[in-house]
Amino acid sequence: MKILVKEDGKGFLARVRGSDNLFAYGLTRENALDELSSVIDMTMDFHLEQVEVERHARQELMTNRAAYAV
Repeated sequence: MKILVKEDGKGFLARVRGSDNLFAYGLTRENALDELSSVIDMTMDFHLEQVEVERHARQELMTNRAAYAV
């Protein structure tokens, strides 16, 4: 993946090429990159939390499968 940074109005827009959700704005190029790093961290945290929820759901289903059978 490639990080793109371009001037945008009075600041800079940083984004990950190929991803519609990974972008950030900053007044300087460095600030835009710092903000993008935060966006990436938050996105990864969200996905890791989702995986944990799905893991618990799968464990519940496997442990108590008979209780859910119709």
